[in-house]
Amino acid sequence: MWRWRLNSEISAIDPHGVTLKNGERIAAATVVWTAGVEAHPLSQQIAGERDPQGRLKVNESLQVPAHPDVYATGDMAHAHTDDRGNTALMTCQHAIQLGKFAGHNAAASLLDVAPYPYRQVNYVTCLDLGGWGAVYSEGWDQKVKSVRDDAKKIKIAITNELIYPPAADRAVAFAAADPLAKFV
Repeated sequence: MWRWRLNSEISAIDPHGVTLKNGERIAAATVVWTAGVEAHPLSQQIAGERDPQGRLKVNESLQVPAHPDVYATGDMAHAHTDDRGNTALMTCQHAIQLGKFAGHNAAASLLDVAPYPYRQVNYVTCLDLGGWGAVYSEGWDQKVKSVRDDAKKIKIAITNELIYPPAADRAVAFAAADPLAKFV
């Protein structure tokens, strides 16, 4: 039986379960504990509106509205990915694309060229679970499409082909940096 406890503080974990800070004991053979993430404190040096994780809210060009000459990206940016209210998560999948758009748009501003609005409507999750394999899901509702060895193959392909830097070849590197190129 699964039991979810959100916003609960843990005081102890042992081989038989977990004890919450309020004294409640939950017996369990397996405990999965997750914690939230937050933006690096360096972002505090830039004035601007933030989300609960401390990320700077940006416009569609990834500029910080209070400082249009500053572009926020990766874990520092609270950016809308589409017109349905989804926002970039603090994942490499989003950071890679955010970086491509921010880099393009910063250069475009120097060259007086129109920026590209950041969009990343597709969302997938591929979670590596070690020797067991992996779980691969698609969409913002995270529908599981593949598990175990099949998902592990997808995870390896994503890591090797999309996340690792491109070959040391100018044409390949520039193609990989294109914010409009297909990415997951």
